Amino acid sequence: MTLVERLKQHPARLAIAAGLLLSACAPAAHTDGVSGGGSDTMLRIGDAARDAGDIGAAIPIYRRAHMLAPLQLDPLLRLGDILGDVDAHREAGNAWKRALAIDPRSFEARLGYGETLAALDQPILALEQFRLASDLGGNADLFNGMGVSHDLLGDAAAAQLAYRDGLNETRSLKLLNNLGLSLALSGEYDEAIAVLEEANGFKAAGSRHRTNLALAYALSGQAGRARAIMAMDTDEVSAQRAQAFYTMLASLPDHESRVAAVGTYSAVRGNGAHSTGNPRRAR
Repeated sequence: MTLVERLKQHPARLAIAAGLLLSACAPAAHTDGVSGGGSDTMLRIGDAARDAGDIGAAIPIYRRAHMLAPLQLDPLLRLGDILGDVDAHREAGNAWKRALAIDPRSFEARLGYGETLAALDQPILALEQFRLASDLGGNADLFNGMGVSHDLLGDAAAAQLAYRDGLNETRSLKLLNNLGLSLALSGEYDEAIAVLEEANGFKAAGSRHRTNLALAYALSGQAGRARAIMAMDTDEVSAQRAQAFYTMLASLPDHESRVAAVGTYSAVRGNGAHSTGNPRRAR
């Protein structure tokens, strides 16, 4: 799927993007890395479009901001972040690499590049970026990215340790959700259910968190409880299909194959069922 096709899945109003670009008087390009009015103006316009949910408009505006100030870090950070939001991970990776060429000690760029590599199913390379990021700072997103990468490698113990380390800092919904899913996929059903019940107690919890709780109940053999939870968000046919998937999942031999089947990698930037959440920002 092309980037344009992905953008069409979002509430992108490209006419608005064109209007915004035309309404912003384009100053002379700033090529010395100094923050210039042209790039800063574009960043403000891009942020407004992004915050309004108009991702398709924001992307070309951030590209314009980068063109006006190619040595400025902020346009590339915004661009890498938002490209990841529409699953344009290869394009996001290019933005992160350009940002790191400008400032190798940017925690945000290291973290973003690690998340992008994990989303591209390159967890070993992702972990190296997370290691470098850990020398520069730390937050729940970093622990989350580490956990997802270890899960992708089939190392449940390392993944769960990373999630728990993050939870020692803050009771993050995404970390609870990811830890609970990892525990369920490694056969630790009782603890998985307890963790996912806590996650579902958050005000921000939604259908994907309930889906993971249903998965944990189903894998533990509590099909009735799983179906009751699924009924909150799906019809009977969808619930039956999910139950069939859980039965197949239970038959898989190890953690790595279960993670692959569920598609944990999609959680690094996606919000679908069984997602372990967006390890960057929750918008």
